[in-house]
Amino acid sequence: MKEESRTTKAIAALLRQTQDGTLKWAAISPPRDLTAGTADIVETVYLAETEGRLLRLFPFKTKNYAEEDVWYWDEGVVLELSDEKKMSWWRFPKQPITWDLLEAVQFKTVGVDQFIDTIVSDYIPFEESTE
Repeated sequence: MKEESRTTKAIAALLRQTQDGTLKWAAISPPRDLTAGTADIVETVYLAETEGRLLRLFPFKTKNYAEEDVWYWDEGVVLELSDEKKMSWWRFPKQPITWDLLEAVQFKTVGVDQFIDTIVSDYIPFEESTE
């Protein structure tokens, strides 16, 4: 099996576990190793623990220069794996499915399901006029 296929399947499994709630993520401020001495902008990092390992997921922005005074923002997402001491992080290869994982993690950590359930349960439709 190709390595890319294995990592894609692993990320898909993390996505499924996130969506069904068996993998819990927490949003934290970016640690120093992601902010010091880098041009990348990282605002939120998501952490989860599974199989005795730590997962770290975060979106980032980087300023790319087309010319000296012409630049644009490039966005990316990173999924990393480490041991419980957070000493060494290994980055998963870039995969489009990682964006899907980020979206699912944000959906769960913000509590969109609960918000929608609350709004829907409080919704009382306007009665149609019988006149």
